[in-house]
Amino acid sequence: MSFSEVLKETVDKVDGAVSAMIIASDGIPVQEYASERLIDLTGLGAEASAMIRDIGNAAENLGLGQAREFSIISDTCGIIMRKINDDYYLALVIKPDGNYGKGRFVLKTAVPKIEGEF
Repeated sequence: MSFSEVLKETVDKVDGAVSAMIIASDGIPVQEYASERLIDLTGLGAEASAMIRDIGNAAENLGLGQAREFSIISDTCGIIMRKINDDYYLALVIKPDGNYGKGRFVLKTAVPKIEGEF
């Protein structure tokens, strides 16, 4: 299954999801899919590197091990990011009234479909 197919399927399976993207840990977008643009996905990629670094440092400082998933919920949208491997993340953007629980589950099941490509 191609990256674009996995991204589209991920968005389609989650009520309220509008976009998904694969982001390198340095913030460079690899692939994206959007049925609707709630936020600038290029901006998300740029900000993601700082978030990934800061959350990773916090998890390490707290003795939690590696952070595998994190989310930001705001007035505009929610962003859930799931680690594919040390260098790549899968991000899902969901409307405020979307199904965040299903979003987390769908990301968890989508990662194995693409992790072999990295």
